[in-house]
Amino acid sequence: MTFAFSLMLVIFGFLAILGVPLSFTTGIASLVYFLVSEQSMRTIIHQFFTSIDSFVLLAVPLFVMAGHVMAACRITDNIVSLANLMVGRMRGGLAQVNVVASMLFGGCSGSALADVAGLGSVLIPAMKKNGYSESFSAAVTVASSVQGPIIPPSIPMVIFASVAQVSTGALLVGGALPGVLLGLAQMLVVWIIASRRGYRSSHGKYMLAEVIKICKSSVPALLMPVILMGGILSGVFTPTEAASVAVGYALLLGFFLYRNVGFKDLLVVGAKVARDSAAIFFLIGTAGIFGWILAVAHLPQIAAEWIRMNAVDPLMVLLVINIFLLMWGMFMDAAPAILILGPILTPIATAVGINPIHFGVVMVFNLMIGLMTPPYGLCLFAGAAITSNETRIGAISREIMPFLFISIGVLALISLFPDLVLFLPRLAGLM
Repeated sequence: MTFAFSLMLVIFGFLAILGVPLSFTTGIASLVYFLVSEQSMRTIIHQFFTSIDSFVLLAVPLFVMAGHVMAACRITDNIVSLANLMVGRMRGGLAQVNVVASMLFGGCSGSALADVAGLGSVLIPAMKKNGYSESFSAAVTVASSVQGPIIPPSIPMVIFASVAQVSTGALLVGGALPGVLLGLAQMLVVWIIASRRGYRSSHGKYMLAEVIKICKSSVPALLMPVILMGGILSGVFTPTEAASVAVGYALLLGFFLYRNVGFKDLLVVGAKVARDSAAIFFLIGTAGIFGWILAVAHLPQIAAEWIRMNAVDPLMVLLVINIFLLMWGMFMDAAPAILILGPILTPIATAVGINPIHFGVVMVFNLMIGLMTPPYGLCLFAGAAITSNETRIGAISREIMPFLFISIGVLALISLFPDLVLFLPRLAGLM
């Protein structure tokens, strides 16, 4: 290990501990490496733009825009009404509605933060009004939001497909069943807690006319994931083209069906998309430089060779990687973790016979759990921001523990049984 490489790792760790944004941490550490080593400085620029010059990654800003436009259409009310119709009369009615609404909304936005902000602002006050503790209401919102980036569309899946050079369509489709399993498991947790605490079902009965009205108003929004998955599975369009279809469909809903999005709103949405996309691509570019340095140091090959020499069992390798990622996800967001660790861990997994599509879904699923775990927990902090000042992170963290354990249980399930991930991609002919 050279002095330049060692210095880079030390600076990376130091800046990460200080809390410097990961895009700047990887960029500064990589710059120091090039200043100390004999590598040409031109390589930085080349690797930065090579990392973001990808047709697959074009889906990222398009999915971001589709999510923002759908949020601007204020479809959350329709989704909450439909979820209430479906599961509101179960034990812990509004909490069940929260989980199912996240499942439905995740198929539209693909963003956990959008889920927390959009659904949380509606459901947390409603749950509190109906006798639920605010900390439990926030915990359900945060835990259920994790489904968003697992159920397609999913930006983390697109990023992993880009760095691991695997089928984007297979990854997106492979995340569907694990995402639904996670939602069902969370509903079970809600039912158990509601039974112990006496949380009741939602009151009120629906007339036939109301049922028809709710279904009719929610169908256009729910057609979004149907159109995307149908197009990808049938081969009509690629995942990147599906992202552009999602944007076009969202614009049609906002301008012509719901008629609650105008050109002024579109300018606001455009500014948000530009800001979010710039942040994502800057991170991808700096992580690409960092990853190139790791490749030059032969770190992935050394790790893979160590695995082969020790003939470690695939399940044991997956167990060790899962434990490592669960700890890593507590301190780093999913996107930089995928960009940095994806190129290192994927060759290790494939070297022992783990399918890369299976591994990709497991890795993304694992890192999504980190969104609800302290001390980083991006969605955890977003959920706390929506609540009143009296509700602290610690109170929400305590309430979220059962959901954390059940999420790890589902992670273990999809790790032990690869067909839970690979069944749909194989059925669709994507593998």
